[in-house]
Amino acid sequence: MKTFFVTVTAQTNLALEGNVDQKTTLTDSDGVHNAILATTGPANNNWNDGCSSTMPGKKQAWWALLLPKIAFVTNVVIYYRGDRPDQMDQFRLYLSNGTEHAKDKSLCYTDLGIKGYPETTQDHNCNTLTRNVYFFNRDRVVELCYIEINGCWKGTWGDGCTTDCPVECIGRHCYPGNGSCIWGCDVQECFHGTCDAETSICTKGCVPGRGGRYCTFYNTVHDRSAKQRVSGQSSPANVLVDGNTTSCISIVSTGLNPYIQIGNESLIVITGVYLFFGDRNPIVGIHKVYCSNTTDSWVDGLELYNAEYVNKDKNVFAVCKYIIYIPPVLIENAEIDICEIEIRGCPYGKYGDICQSICPDNCIGPCDLITGNCLFGCVDGWRGEKCGKACAVGKFGGQCLRNCSSNCLSSPCDHVTGQCKAGCQKGWEGFNCTEECSTGNFGLHCSETCDGCITNECYHINGDCKNDSVCKPGYVYGKYCNQTCEAWHFGTNCNKMCNCKEKPCNIFTGECPDGGCQMGWKGDSCDQECTRGYFGSNCVEFCNTCSNHSCNKVNGSCDAGCKNGFSGLQCSIKDTQESKAGSGPAIGGGISGVFIVIILVVLAVIIYR
Repeated sequence: MKTFFVTVTAQTNLALEGNVDQKTTLTDSDGVHNAILATTGPANNNWNDGCSSTMPGKKQAWWALLLPKIAFVTNVVIYYRGDRPDQMDQFRLYLSNGTEHAKDKSLCYTDLGIKGYPETTQDHNCNTLTRNVYFFNRDRVVELCYIEINGCWKGTWGDGCTTDCPVECIGRHCYPGNGSCIWGCDVQECFHGTCDAETSICTKGCVPGRGGRYCTFYNTVHDRSAKQRVSGQSSPANVLVDGNTTSCISIVSTGLNPYIQIGNESLIVITGVYLFFGDRNPIVGIHKVYCSNTTDSWVDGLELYNAEYVNKDKNVFAVCKYIIYIPPVLIENAEIDICEIEIRGCPYGKYGDICQSICPDNCIGPCDLITGNCLFGCVDGWRGEKCGKACAVGKFGGQCLRNCSSNCLSSPCDHVTGQCKAGCQKGWEGFNCTEECSTGNFGLHCSETCDGCITNECYHINGDCKNDSVCKPGYVYGKYCNQTCEAWHFGTNCNKMCNCKEKPCNIFTGECPDGGCQMGWKGDSCDQECTRGYFGSNCVEFCNTCSNHSCNKVNGSCDAGCKNGFSGLQCSIKDTQESKAGSGPAIGGGISGVFIVIILVVLAVIIYR
């Protein structure tokens, strides 16, 4: 059985994580050659760039890295002083949980000194659990220009040693490079409990839900529906997703567009593809795996895998519903044994060792299957690796990059939408208080009106009229034009009066509501006095019997007397014949009296002269 999988090589330089020490420290004209110089670099053999050094003439010399906790050291890279390889002769590299003389110390490497002086740059594999690393020598000076100690803390592996070793590993101890179990695997994750004692590989596959050679990851397609269109198959397609890597399908790969489809309508997040093959697998031909959201179609799908039977490493990330395997088309009825198709990942929206955790609510798209961190950022209003923090006060929206409006009344805006929670300051309105009050409105909530301003245009905050030279008719002049005329006044600056009969006139137009005027006035606003000869309400009455048609405009009394034949206050009484006769002598006597007065005045003037 051949297994194809993606390997990962990753670790960290532990020399930067602990404390360093040495037996003695040399001080010369170049300065103090402290132990720390061996970890700060640069990575070369040049003494002039700064190297650690013990003092000469001592029986023992050592340099040590003292780690804060147990680590698995994979290899140690040494850059010794380039011009003194003799001082490196017969050195030893120890790993220990105690001092350089501890009984539990393990020898990683020793230079036998039988082939001349050693190379001053060396790389040695140790692959040992340890707490401390010692570079040791006798009757020599230890001069290290740079040392790199690679590995991971016990129980971790992967990029930056950030991934926990699988729970299936005995002692939760795994190799930093690929997560494989060092002390063997817990057979409870292996199919039928079968595990290779030396390699820790589950030789017959995995229990339901697990996948990989060591059954360390969650297999998202275990027991999913499977169908096939291939020639010569010896077993149904579902044996490819049953977890047993020893049950296979033998395909005669000569058919037209052969394929095997796995999946259903639910989405899965895919991070790796693992194919297990049987004994019959030609060395030529390309195996392909596609990710698709459409059944029986891979034309528009995403290619996840494209390799011959020898795997080519490839990082994979996809989200889809169906997995479609395309075997190579070969000649001469060549047979291919495909035993298991396993897809590392999780159902969409889940993460964790066995996909037991739910991705954060505020992720855009799927989360990281190991950490649960949001891979593609946060929905509006949220931030942080898991998008669990609301935007800082004063921020909102996508990536919290937008600033709340400065026109919010008091409290900050909604961190998602930017809406001002307590409303807007004076002069502003709208969802996030970015719109000025509409024309004719101002103030808090834009609820006040500036109806007295010309064309209703005022400053949206305080209501000052933009044209402050004059107000609309019906308003007293001022910068706000917000004081209406008093009763019985109207027009521009309220400088006109109306003389309506019972109720005050309209302050804007001056029109009388009841249509009638007080005595002596007329017009729509009752602001015009009756013309000569007319009087009364709306000046509809005519004083035609008054002398010279002159009468009081209010009551119609004749100011200059009556015409002949009329008498009374309004000269409305017509005289009879008897009254005419009686009046003749009186009139004659009156005229004679006037003439006498005139004669007396003339005589007086003559005498005076």
